[in-house]
Amino acid sequence: MKKLFSLIMVLALLCTVTAFAAAEEPVVLNVFYGTSRPMNDATELTHQYILENLGVDVHLEQGDSSNFNQQLALRMTDADTPDIVWCDYNVWKDYATQGAWADISGYISEEKTPDLMKYVGTDWVFMTVDDEILGVPSELSVPSSHVVFVRKDWLDKLGLDVPVTLDEFTNVMRAFTTQDPDGNGINDTYGLSAAGATYLSFLMGAFGASTERDNFLNDDGTVTTNAISPEYRAALQYLHDIYAEGLIDPELFTMSEQSQAQAKWGRGAMGLWSAWFSHASNAYSRYDFASLQPDAVVEAILPPVGENGMSGNLYSAPFTSVVGISAKSSPEKVEAAIKYLNFQASNYGFRVVMYGVEDEFFDWDPETDTTTWYWGVNDNKSKSGKYEVTDMEVYKMLFHENIQEQTNALTDTPYSRIRVAGSNMRFTEPTREDIFCMYLTDEYVEYHADLDNYFNTNMLAFIMGEKNLDSDWDAYVQEYLNMGGEEERESQLAEYNAAHGTNATFAQ
Repeated sequence: MKKLFSLIMVLALLCTVTAFAAAEEPVVLNVFYGTSRPMNDATELTHQYILENLGVDVHLEQGDSSNFNQQLALRMTDADTPDIVWCDYNVWKDYATQGAWADISGYISEEKTPDLMKYVGTDWVFMTVDDEILGVPSELSVPSSHVVFVRKDWLDKLGLDVPVTLDEFTNVMRAFTTQDPDGNGINDTYGLSAAGATYLSFLMGAFGASTERDNFLNDDGTVTTNAISPEYRAALQYLHDIYAEGLIDPELFTMSEQSQAQAKWGRGAMGLWSAWFSHASNAYSRYDFASLQPDAVVEAILPPVGENGMSGNLYSAPFTSVVGISAKSSPEKVEAAIKYLNFQASNYGFRVVMYGVEDEFFDWDPETDTTTWYWGVNDNKSKSGKYEVTDMEVYKMLFHENIQEQTNALTDTPYSRIRVAGSNMRFTEPTREDIFCMYLTDEYVEYHADLDNYFNTNMLAFIMGEKNLDSDWDAYVQEYLNMGGEEERESQLAEYNAAHGTNATFAQ
C-alpha cells in the first residue's frame, strides 16, 4: 500500500511537471511585414523579453517594402501562411473579403485586453466585416504626416523670407534653382524635391486639391471628387509649369525608393523638400546630413496659401495600416497574438517594442508615465554603451505618436530638433479631410487598384507634359468614371450618408 501510494505520488508529480512544462511552452508567432531595418543583438534582447514575459516567441520575417504586396500575395497562398501580417488598410480589406483573417471578437474585451480596447477606441467599426472583427488598426491619430522642410540657411543667404503664399513659394523655388544657394559655383541645385509624387500635395492644397483620390466635403454640403475636379486640374497645370521651368528635381518622379530622396536631401541637392515628418531627421541619422551639410539650418514650414486663401497638406486617415491574424492560425496562436498586441498597446509595452528593454534602452517613470531617458541622449548607444542602436529593427506594429515625440524631445541635437519640429507641424498645418477614406466598399475593393494606377499614371503624365491638359483632360475624366470611378464613389457616398444620416450629393 505504501509502495502504491508512493507510485501514485510520483505519477502525480510527473503529471504536474508535465502539465507545467506544457503550459510554459511558448507559442510561436511568425510575423510578416515590410521593412528595411537591420536586426542585431539589441533586437534579440527585445525578442527574449517578449518570450520570457509573455510566453510568445515572435519570429520576424522581413519583406521588401518596394514590392511587399506581391510578396504577401505569394505568402498568403503558401501552406506556411504567416500568423500575423502587418499591411496597408486597403490590402487588409482585400484579404478580409476573401476570408483570410481570424475573427478576434471573442478574444478582446475591456476585461481581457483593456489596453488594446483603449488604444483602438471606436475604430473597431472599420475592422468589422459581416459582424466579425478581423484586425487591429495601427492608430496614427494625427491630422497629417506630410511636412515641408526648407533650408533656412539658403533663404538667409539669398535674402529671402520664409515663403507664405504660393507665389512666394514659387519665387523661392526659382531662386534655389538659379542663384547657387550652396555657393559651389555649379548649377546643381533644385528648388523642390519630395519623397515621392504624392508628397507634392502641399502645393495642390493651395488650389483645394491633393495628390490622392480624395473626396472633400464642401461648405454647401456637396462632395468634390478630387481626381476629376477643376481644382485638381488647376493644380496639375501649376505643377506642370514649374516642372517645365526646371524648378522640380525630375528624379522625383523616377526614384524607386524614398531612401534615394533622403540621400539627395542629405547631399544638399534641393532647398525645399516635402516628405514624411521624420524623413528630415532620418537624413541626420542615416545619410550623414550633419557632416555633408555642416552649416545647414532646417525648418519645418506651413504649406503655401493660394489666391483663394486655400491651404493644406495631405490628410492622414485615423490609421493606414492594420495587423491581421491569419484565419489558418490555431485558437492558441490567435490568443497569443492578441496578448502580444495588447502589450504593444500599453504605454510601457510600446516603449519596449519601440526602443528595447528598460534600463538598457530607456528609463520610465510609471507615476507620470513618461520616458526620462532613451538611447538617443547617449549618441545612439545603449545605457551601458554595449549596443549601437541606430536604425535597429524593432517589434513595433502599433503606433503611439505622442510617446515617440515625447522621447525625441529629451535630446537637443539637430536630429531631435527637426524631428520634433516635423512632428509638431503635423498638428499645426491645415488639412482637408478625405471623408470617404475609411469607407472601403465592395466597389472600392473591386476597382481601386486599377483606379489608383490610372490616376497616378495620368497625374505624372500631365505634370511631365506627356499629356496635355487642354486636349486630354476630358478624355481622362470620362475614362476614370467609366472604369469604375463612378460606381466606386457612388457606393462610398451612400455608405457615408447612411453612417452620418446625411443626404450629401456630388458637386457639379
